[in-house]
Amino acid sequence: MKNSFKFSNTEKKETTLAVVIQIKNEDISFDGLSGFRERIMSTIQNSKEDVQLDFSEITMSLDSATIGELMKYHAALESQNLQLKLSGVNKLIRTVFRLNKLDTILHLID
Repeated sequence: MKNSFKFSNTEKKETTLAVVIQIKNEDISFDGLSGFRERIMSTIQNSKEDVQLDFSEITMSLDSATIGELMKYHAALESQNLQLKLSGVNKLIRTVFRLNKLDTILHLID
């Protein structure tokens, strides 16, 4: 399976550092979600910084499995006193988060 997301250099935003990961539609599709989960969890387990997922290239909506994965990433980082940050989130996904009250849990930045 092709490694389709890429890591950016650590960026300094506000006063916190974050590992930025740009994701693609195939990362969060039904077929790609398992491999994506393994790569993200590996990053989270080894991270000493917040993790920022860049959604700017995502053109589709999120299904319940993907939302569940995001919540797992959020919980794993919180247990390490770190944050999962989501950037570049399109209007449709923001609406899904708002309707499910996930915008009060997840850290949306932009």
